[in-house]
Amino acid sequence: MKRIFLYGLMICMTSIGFMSCSSDDELTDTRVTTFANFLLEGDEFMVVNVGEPFTDPGFTVTEGTEDITDKTVVTGTVDTNTGGFYTITYKAVNKDNFSVSAERTVMVVNHDDLASAYFAKTAKYEDAPITIYDNGDGTYTIDDVMGGYYFFYSYPGYEPTYDFHLEAIVQLNDDNTLTQVGAGNWYFSSSPTIAEGSYDPETGVVTWTTSNGLSVTLTK
Repeated sequence: MKRIFLYGLMICMTSIGFMSCSSDDELTDTRVTTFANFLLEGDEFMVVNVGEPFTDPGFTVTEGTEDITDKTVVTGTVDTNTGGFYTITYKAVNKDNFSVSAERTVMVVNHDDLASAYFAKTAKYEDAPITIYDNGDGTYTIDDVMGGYYFFYSYPGYEPTYDFHLEAIVQLNDDNTLTQVGAGNWYFSSSPTIAEGSYDPETGVVTWTTSNGLSVTLTK
């Protein structure tokens, strides 16, 4: 889709000690600029299993009828050895120095381990992106024990200025129950904890109830 932007530039005459901008001195430069237009190949959201290779499906960028794909800057990587959500950003600048960007999100899922990317569900909402990381010492970090309740439901749009993720460090017991053994930073004064939780290795589903009564279910 082509977007047209019309802008004016006022030039003012200056002299020593003061600046004057009178109607006689005003010059207006009006131009039409065509923003870069992105066409991402494949899907904007992709799912990859841990251990599988990820190949960017590619993209095309045009400025009007001109192909400027080779002028695009791509940032972000996907670690397919570690479950989580990864963002790839594509940015292009047109001839008038106006930039346009597009993003692709890649979800890396580990079906055989607690450490993976998940979607959270509570009674209020669903599909908040949650990641559980393996700390390498027998414990795991859940990046938000509230399952996205605050950043996804109560206060959407406030991050990253306000961090509404409450990290929970948990231990996976022999009976597949979860015990919280630590917590990270939290914007609010009180920090809810996991009162009881469990992991089902057969289905990959993680469930817990917080100390303030919120029930959270994670699915891959």
